[in-house]
Amino acid sequence: MSNYYYVQEKQRRPIVPIHLVALIDLSLFALLSFRSGELNSFFWILGATKIVLTYLTYIMLKKFKMGETYITSIVAMILSIGLVMQLRISTDVGFKQFIWYLIGMGIFVATSSFYHLVHKRMRSIWFFYALMIILFMITQIIGVRVNGAKNWIVLGSVSFQPSEFIKILFVFFMSSFVSNPEALRLKIHDKRIHPKWTLMAMVFVLLGFFVLQREFGTAMLIFMVYLAIVYVFEKAIIFVAINAIISGVGALVAIQIMPHLKVRVDSWLNPFADIAGKGYQITQSLFAIGSGGFFGTGIGLGYPHFIPNVETDFIFSAICEEMGIFGGIAVIVLFSLLIYRGIKICLGLRDPFTKSLAFGLITTIGFQTFIIIGGVIKFIPLTGITLPFVSYGGSSLISSFLILGLLQALSGSILREEVFEGEKIHNE
Repeated sequence: MSNYYYVQEKQRRPIVPIHLVALIDLSLFALLSFRSGELNSFFWILGATKIVLTYLTYIMLKKFKMGETYITSIVAMILSIGLVMQLRISTDVGFKQFIWYLIGMGIFVATSSFYHLVHKRMRSIWFFYALMIILFMITQIIGVRVNGAKNWIVLGSVSFQPSEFIKILFVFFMSSFVSNPEALRLKIHDKRIHPKWTLMAMVFVLLGFFVLQREFGTAMLIFMVYLAIVYVFEKAIIFVAINAIISGVGALVAIQIMPHLKVRVDSWLNPFADIAGKGYQITQSLFAIGSGGFFGTGIGLGYPHFIPNVETDFIFSAICEEMGIFGGIAVIVLFSLLIYRGIKICLGLRDPFTKSLAFGLITTIGFQTFIIIGGVIKFIPLTGITLPFVSYGGSSLISSFLILGLLQALSGSILREEVFEGEKIHNE
């Protein structure tokens, strides 16, 4: 009888996806190693390191009861595809990305381990807003313009994008508003201003800074997260509609008075009209996706170097070329699963601040993925932001790992609360 219950218990155990991640890692890095026709131990070492770190992370999360393990497994799979494609495009660039991956893992462990110790002390809406303004001002003063956008700070051999961290601060800012909206109830000439209108003014000031820096992709991302949080937690449909109308009118005016924006819209509407000029990026992206077909040319057998900025903005096009449309769909499915798990964490939280924080963080990942993939497939105008965990860039990867670490910490708080309640019921 005991054997029967043992078998039933084994059948009820959930399937552990970490082994599938390791198998995919082994397959991808093996293909990368053999693509030149000879065994390349360098790729095997990187692949083995990736597999070991993935297992160590899983074991750590399980042993110390640090929350759910599915989001890290999903991200591990996304990272595998991104690292292999970066190494395939350029060994030097791919190795730098791997170093950033190691740094990001360290930040993930630190964030997921220690955030719960300080999160109750970090809820001041004015504090987070001041930090964002300071980062904007520093960028305006000492920032460097790259590809038309003044959104980089260079300190010697180190460079980073403040906007990658501003988007995280913005989620904290919005969560502080959700948990304590009265902090924005201002009084001007004996008239009280509703907190939502104060919030709206503050957000549009931030968007103005992004416009000054020509960082339109991040501005769109911030605005989408803002509307999503206000709609879900404040249920202010008319307020959301007013914001959408104002931003829509502002976007139309900006397109008319800013030539570089008009070029982007024109290249989106009809890129084939100037295929060698302003439509070159998007047409090369579409050619790459089309040439891959359903199953792809195979890793190392495509021509991703024909795509401008392939390691950053157009990495999804390279994935579709060499892994096929099914490979591209697999990436979208993985991000969809990540968003689903993030929303599940959000639903399990009770505190308004942490609940809105989890929602804001996962929608940031979701909207960012939508914006960049939508741009490279010509669904929406191209904005030039990165695909989380996949595109090359230290700032992008570090900020993505920060978001992952925060989500992991929040899922850990749910687990600790469940354990506490279970012990309390048991003792009673």
